[in-house]
Amino acid sequence: MSKTVQFQPTKPRRAVDDIIEQVRVMLDEGTLTPGMKLPSEREFAEQLAVSRNTVREALRMLEVAGLITIKRGATGGAYVVDSNTQAITQSLVDGMTLTKYTLLDIIEARIAIETSAVIKVVENATDDELDELDELVAQSAAIDPQADWEGRLASYFRFHDRLIELSGNPIFPVIARPLHEMANRVSARIGSFAGDVIIQSRHRLMHALHARDAEAAVAELRSYLELLYERWVSRPID
Repeated sequence: MSKTVQFQPTKPRRAVDDIIEQVRVMLDEGTLTPGMKLPSEREFAEQLAVSRNTVREALRMLEVAGLITIKRGATGGAYVVDSNTQAITQSLVDGMTLTKYTLLDIIEARIAIETSAVIKVVENATDDELDELDELVAQSAAIDPQADWEGRLASYFRFHDRLIELSGNPIFPVIARPLHEMANRVSARIGSFAGDVIIQSRHRLMHALHARDAEAAVAELRSYLELLYERWVSRPID
């Protein structure tokens, strides 16, 4: 049986704000959890004692804030998002457009987060999990970057996303994935690296991880990200 969430009637003058605040409080308290479906517009309006238009406006603002997603169709409705990485990503995209963030900002943020994460991977990842990373490297190497650069990029970032997850810190992926999305967009527009320098770097990183050598792993990851930045600034973005 599905979990029932009961909302309280709100004051019409500030109804939209009250609805948003109730949702935020329920998220903080854990009453609303990722993936949970909110009441229908009609049920929502009845519980809150407001019009459906008011509910619709509140849901629209919650969606813009990245807290819920609106799905269409037979199984549609308003759902609590699994994470708000998409909203964070859009904020970064907007920041780049407005020149609020630079390419160097993205690389420096990635270095700070990913080198911290890789230390935890050395400490916490199992041999089987490291073997999983090896397989992701092999999948990347099997894709011809000249024929399918977008596919090669997608495989690169699957590796980085999984690497971050294996740190065991649930906050790292929330911060890192939007940075990866931004890096993916930039690299897609610039084009492929010559040769297999990325794959070679991956092999050196994996060697350090298997050896449980945090210092070498951090050094290799930092070196790769610095190389990526040099690549970005040496070629104009189309």
